[in-house]
Amino acid sequence: MEEASAQLLKELDVLEMQFQIERSCRETAEAFALKVNKDFKVLKRQSQAILPLIPEMPENFSILNLDPEADPSSELVSEEESGEDPLLMSQNQIRELQSSVDRLLGEKIQLTAQVELLKKEKEDLKDKLVLEVGEKEALLRKFSKQSRTVNKMKRVSQLVTEEFTEMSQKLEIEQGLRQHAEVFAHQMLVKQQEIQRQIQNAETEKQLKQALSQVTEISKALEEIRLCYQNQISQTAAQDLNSLSDLAAVRTKLEISEKEKSEIEIQLKDSQQSVNALQEEIKLLKNKQREMEQLSSIQSNQSNEANENPADPPSLVPPPPPPPPPPPPPPPPPPSSAVTDPLKALRNRKKEGNNTTQAEKPAITEDMKARAVDEMMERIKKGIVLKPILRTPQAVSEDENTWKEQRSENRKSAVLELQGMLDCMRRPGPRRVESKKRFSRNVGEAELQMVLQRRRRAMGDEKVTPPSPSKPKDSPAAVSVSSSSPWAGESGSAPVLRRLQQNREKRISRIKASESIIWEEK
Repeated sequence: MEEASAQLLKELDVLEMQFQIERSCRETAEAFALKVNKDFKVLKRQSQAILPLIPEMPENFSILNLDPEADPSSELVSEEESGEDPLLMSQNQIRELQSSVDRLLGEKIQLTAQVELLKKEKEDLKDKLVLEVGEKEALLRKFSKQSRTVNKMKRVSQLVTEEFTEMSQKLEIEQGLRQHAEVFAHQMLVKQQEIQRQIQNAETEKQLKQALSQVTEISKALEEIRLCYQNQISQTAAQDLNSLSDLAAVRTKLEISEKEKSEIEIQLKDSQQSVNALQEEIKLLKNKQREMEQLSSIQSNQSNEANENPADPPSLVPPPPPPPPPPPPPPPPPPSSAVTDPLKALRNRKKEGNNTTQAEKPAITEDMKARAVDEMMERIKKGIVLKPILRTPQAVSEDENTWKEQRSENRKSAVLELQGMLDCMRRPGPRRVESKKRFSRNVGEAELQMVLQRRRRAMGDEKVTPPSPSKPKDSPAAVSVSSSSPWAGESGSAPVLRRLQQNREKRISRIKASESIIWEEK
């Protein structure tokens, strides 16, 4: 494209030069033609002046005037011929120049058409480039996704190879022990045969005692080897059973979470319907308030007219009372500090699970439950804030905007907290012995189930799964929270419903985040 455009520019420069040359030639030809016309007019006048003198001239005038210099007629004829020749020349030059100009104009039209075609081709190439760039970006995205999947597969393959190497090392150790035992048994058999031969030959008691002691030692060593092998087999079987139990627990948790999700979606739909109904009521109240304001303005105008015209009777109709303004939006919820405390306690328990005893666990759970119930009651008490009724619609809209902004900021802060928790939990910790790790994980799952049940009770949900019968001390807290749950379900005013919806959404999101953290730890 660049070479073609450069060639076109060169051709255009050449054409401009030719056009300027032709223009200058045409101007010189026009000037020469004007000069020739003037000379021709002068000759014409001279010839007209000479015509009356022709009959007076002698017949043999040509004989007398033999000199061409003295012959005026010959001069006139030569001048006429010389005047006609440059005219013809200039006309021929003008025709040639016109033909060359026409030819150049045709070439210029062709070149402009070629330029337009090249521009169209350039635009087509640009479109193709844009399409190719889009395809390249799509391919890069696919390549990045495939690289991520490949990295995941590499991680999984590394884990599998590590497990395979561990198992192969165990197998090699077992095979080496078995071979060593077989060699040792063969040696003992050989020694026994030699001892028997010695006994047959010498038949001494000392040799018998030594052989018996050696046999007992060998039997003890073989029994120890067999016990170690059996312990390894039992440990592998216990690990398989623990993994199966973990899978079953995870599946049950998934089913429970799906059920809870469906229930929460139903509750959200109901709350959205109630919010829509409240919004319609607010619109109706606003319309009524506008009508009442219009009526009050009309009545004030009538009262002013009545004051100006005292002869008219006063109006006996009292002004109707103004309608109540729409309910104010709820204040921003206080920052919740009770979400991170249980997770920190759970982490501390997981880290120090090997040192704690089983006698301290019920006391800790009771303290956690009592603390959570107290925090929930304080939130419920502080959630209802009575505000003055007389408020303008501008203030109401400003409060709603501030409430929405604070809600978005709270969501962002909660998301950031969850991301920090996930990063902390994803950091690789020190590798422990498998038996201890299994024991601490089971303890953490039981405590997490207790915490989740306590949170669901504090939410006031009626369709929560019943608690485990092994913890009978949870009944008073559950009764106290369930007694407050009907109040939470009332639909008396919009701010209370909004506050309850905010609290429920926050708790549900935090519960899901804690469950996802637990699954990632597994």
